[in-house]
Amino acid sequence: MTRLMLLKVNRRGPSATTLGARVRFLQRCLMLCFGWVALSAHAAYPQAAVTMIVPGPAGSGTDQVARLLADEFARLLAQPVVIENKAGASGSVGVQLLMRAKPDGYTIMIGHVSTHGIVPALRQPKPYDPVTDFTPIGAIGSSSNVLVVAPDQKINNLAAFISYGRRQPLLTYGSPGVGLSQHFDGYSFGKVFGFEMLHVPYKGTGPGITDLIGGRLTMMFATPPAVVSFVESGKLIALAQASSERQQAFPDLPTFKELGYPEIVNETWWGLFAPKGTPDSIISTLHQTLITALKRERVKKGLTALVVEVAEPQSSEAFGAFVEKDYQRWVKLVEQSGIKVD
Repeated sequence: MTRLMLLKVNRRGPSATTLGARVRFLQRCLMLCFGWVALSAHAAYPQAAVTMIVPGPAGSGTDQVARLLADEFARLLAQPVVIENKAGASGSVGVQLLMRAKPDGYTIMIGHVSTHGIVPALRQPKPYDPVTDFTPIGAIGSSSNVLVVAPDQKINNLAAFISYGRRQPLLTYGSPGVGLSQHFDGYSFGKVFGFEMLHVPYKGTGPGITDLIGGRLTMMFATPPAVVSFVESGKLIALAQASSERQQAFPDLPTFKELGYPEIVNETWWGLFAPKGTPDSIISTLHQTLITALKRERVKKGLTALVVEVAEPQSSEAFGAFVEKDYQRWVKLVEQSGIKVD
C-alpha cells in the first residue's frame, strides 16, 4: 500500500521547486539564443549594398577619392559600395541627404573641409552642426589647392602672373561653390596682392576648369586631384600651391609660403561620416575597414596619384576632435574675411 501511494504522489507532476528550476533554465536558454542571434546579425554586417554619398559632381577631386575607396570597401566588406553624387549648395545637398538617412551603416558620406568646416561656419543660420549632427568614421587624407591658369596667357610663374594682374582692372576666378576653400584662397590672393577680384561660383570644379581652359576665367584655385591630369597634359599651368610644404605630385612647384606669401596657406582634408545615431559596433566595423583600405598598396598609390597625403591611423574619436577644431578655425576665418552667403 505504501509503495502504491508513493507512485501516485510521483505521478502528480513535478514539485513547485522543480518547475521553477525548469522555467529558469528555459529563460537562460532563450537569453542565450537571442544573444547569439544578435551577435550573428552584427557579425553579418553588411548584408546589402552600402551607399557612399559624394557631396559633389562626378569627376571632381572628392569623387575620385571616393571611388577609389569605394572599390576597396566593396572588396573588404564583400558587398557593393554604390557612389551617389549629390552636388549643389557647396556640398550641403549631399550633407542633408546623409542627415535624413537611416543610421544603420548602409549610408555613409565622404566629407571634407568645406562640408564640415567652411559651410557651417559661413552660412547663417547654420544649416547643420558638423560636430553633433554626424558620427565620424575616420580621416582619409589631406591636400592643398593649386593656383592654375590657362596656357594661352603665356604665363609660367607666379611673378609673371602678379605682373599681369596689376595691369588688369579685374581678375575673374572660379570655384566649386560659394564659401569653399577655393573661394577663400582666391579671396586671400586678391587681398594679398591688392587685386580687384570677381568670384564665379560653379556646381563643382569640373565646369570651372572647362571655362578656365576656354578663356572665360583668369585663374582658379583647385584641388590637386581635380587638376593634376590637366597640368600634366599641358591644358593648364600651375603657378603655386597653397600647402605648407611641396606636395608629391608637384615637387618642382613652389608654395606661396616659399615665395614669401605665408598668408596663402590652406589645407584641405577628407574623411568618412555616418548619420548621427549609427551604432558604435557598425562605426567600429567601418573604421577598421577604412584603416585597412588605407594600408592597401593599391589605395595608397591611387591617393598619391590624386595628390592626397594618406592620413595617419587614428581613432574615430580623434578624427571627430580634429573636425571640431578645424570648424572653429573656419569660424574665425569667416569673421575676419567678411565673406557672406545669401
